[in-house]
Amino acid sequence: MAFAASIAGSDPSGGAGLQVDLKTMTACGVWGMTVVAALTAQNASHVVDTASVPAFFIKEQIDALEEDFEIGCYKTGMLKNGETVDAVVQALPKGRNLVVDPVLLATKEYRLLDEAGQEKLVSDLLPITTVVTPNLPEAAALSGIKITDAESMEQAAFWFIDNGAKSAVVKGGHAFFRLGTDVYADKDGLMLVEGEVSPFTNVHGSGCCYASAIAAHIALGYPVRDAVCEAKKFVSGAIKYSWEYAPGRRTMNPGWQQFKTYYKKV
Repeated sequence: MAFAASIAGSDPSGGAGLQVDLKTMTACGVWGMTVVAALTAQNASHVVDTASVPAFFIKEQIDALEEDFEIGCYKTGMLKNGETVDAVVQALPKGRNLVVDPVLLATKEYRLLDEAGQEKLVSDLLPITTVVTPNLPEAAALSGIKITDAESMEQAAFWFIDNGAKSAVVKGGHAFFRLGTDVYADKDGLMLVEGEVSPFTNVHGSGCCYASAIAAHIALGYPVRDAVCEAKKFVSGAIKYSWEYAPGRRTMNPGWQQFKTYYKKV
């Protein structure tokens, strides 16, 4: 059995955060585990409020998992503040695979990581990161690069490598100039990761699902580039077969492979 763990925030609506991370890891064939790093009060439409988890308790959760499980990959999502980022950096065993989804803002512009946390993410978390998975607004905010075309998108990807990450996936979901195509970069160069262009533009939890699928495939033993490609196929299907779980609001369907089989039968 392969094990992966998500260090992230709870989404009580089940559409993103720890809840969709667990669904994704299970669908990818690994035993998913969680470290609760933040709490949110949210629904399908917006974030109402957030709350911190004490830094010492985040470390205790990671330490407890490490006692019993050989975790093939960790994944981070919403971390909320600098104290939480510090706790994660201090608690993670050296050399462990880590996928970082740098969650900065909710869809409705509710800030999910404070300025101190953003600074520590760059200075302390990126240097221990296996893969970082920003969307275009996150890549621009962290790197300071104005991303307006394919060239600046690639520059942003390599900025993360220059700042310590082993590899980076700058997601193209917001890129009108390269729609549906992500840019992967590592020390060996650049790779374009293409996927289906979905007709749905308002899908909750897609970033969480993508990062968790990458972490799951790394835990299964895939080389990083292959893990990213497999995760792209997975998240494209999860978007294609996403659910409308509130009026005008869709969420990921990590079980889309089983759903697709059933759908064909009926």
